[in-house]
Amino acid sequence: MLTTQGLSNVLWVVLFGNWLLEGRWREKWQMAKGSPLLLALAVLLLLHLAGWLWSSNYPDAWGMTEKVLPLTAMLLVGITTPLPQPRQRSVILGIYILTVLVVSVIGVVRWLTIPNLPYNDIIPYISHIRFSLNCCMAIFIVGIGQWTANSGCPRLLPIAHRRLSAVLSTAVILWLLSFLLLQRSYTAVAVLVVASLTAIFTLRRRWLWLAVWLVVVGTAAAFVVSGCRSYYRMQPIATAPLAATTPNGNAYEHRQDGLIENGNYVYNYLCLDEMRTQWQRRSTVSCDSLVDGSYCLESVLIRYLNALGLPKDSAGVAAMTAAQVAEVERGVENPVYASHNPFKKMLYVMLFEYENYRCYRAVDGFTMLQRIELWKAALRVTATHPWIGVGTGDLHDAMDEALAEMQSPIAGRRLLPHNQYLTYLALFGIPAFIVLAVLFVRALVLRRRQAPLPTITVVWLTIILVSCLTENTLGSLIGVLFSTWFYGLTPSPSPQGEGSR
Repeated sequence: MLTTQGLSNVLWVVLFGNWLLEGRWREKWQMAKGSPLLLALAVLLLLHLAGWLWSSNYPDAWGMTEKVLPLTAMLLVGITTPLPQPRQRSVILGIYILTVLVVSVIGVVRWLTIPNLPYNDIIPYISHIRFSLNCCMAIFIVGIGQWTANSGCPRLLPIAHRRLSAVLSTAVILWLLSFLLLQRSYTAVAVLVVASLTAIFTLRRRWLWLAVWLVVVGTAAAFVVSGCRSYYRMQPIATAPLAATTPNGNAYEHRQDGLIENGNYVYNYLCLDEMRTQWQRRSTVSCDSLVDGSYCLESVLIRYLNALGLPKDSAGVAAMTAAQVAEVERGVENPVYASHNPFKKMLYVMLFEYENYRCYRAVDGFTMLQRIELWKAALRVTATHPWIGVGTGDLHDAMDEALAEMQSPIAGRRLLPHNQYLTYLALFGIPAFIVLAVLFVRALVLRRRQAPLPTITVVWLTIILVSCLTENTLGSLIGVLFSTWFYGLTPSPSPQGEGSR
């Protein structure tokens, strides 16, 4: 069966093979000659090859080098290929938007029909983070095409149907925004905030759009503050003096470790024998059964009772409604998670992760906190090897060693930093990273001097740069394809006009 990775390999090989077979070598040479972007890519490839000299793990070195080949090949194709005509570009972008919408609908259907489907498995084809970047790109293409005079982005409907096109565009954007909340993509939220701000400064009525941006971001920030206050608003059971026994006279266990969820201490007021006995009277599902094959139903019940402000004893279980019992049986740890407010759910999940880190320094299975742990390890690796890095093949081993020194619970899993910039710092050292950064910034500045960058190009670049803060975007073939395909659709600053670079 052909996997997404395999299909992506086929795609870039076919595109590059077609580029090799089509000829036009003199024209391609003229287009590529002196390209500052190609120079930066050549240096990046040379660094990967040179890094073999001080590497000891050659299979990993090949794995790292292999990821740079499609990046170089695809951008070489984009740089030396004439730009499509506006109508062709509109068709390509329209197909792209339609594809993103269809995949998101498939994801929602899976979420509605598959019980306890993890948020990162909603999309079966690619990483949910990579797909969220495509959702962000589709949102901006639709918005820019509808509400700005940007020839690089098509309207969903011809200009004669202006009102219907506006309604349809709004519906598409709201659908994709809701889907991103369903996926709980923190990266997508950061991308949307930063990319929209950078896009505003390319528009004519920038101060009007900036005011709209401030209203939207300010409203979202107000919701975050309100949600945090709600999460930490202590319930009566948490502020009253601790009771020693249950109403039945059995002793309570109060761990007093400080872990808070929904304004209550999760592991206070524990009487597990009572809780388990009463649960078996309310449900046919055992407390010892596993949810998603990973964690025990008992822990789900404890958190659910805690979120309701109930003690974890027979009285607490007896006070639950039949609907609440059913939610626990489905593995819902917090009533908020079963609500129809994905924004609040996303915030409460993040706060619970923070609480676990604050109390136990737990990072395993927690998205953002695990990244912070990996970033610390990557900086430790860079500090140990500041001048030439660890080499192309030894980053996995160096990260494991650093995590072990930090006594991290995720040591030994051969994880990368989840940050493209820190990855290159650890691989090649500080001097080489500075050279790379200067070359890529120089390429952007020279391109900008030729002509103002179109809004959608600014958005595309911003999405890539922001995503590299929390992901090894260029470390996967799918990320490479996302980071290169739009270059071939970027309007040219050349005085020769459309269809040339």
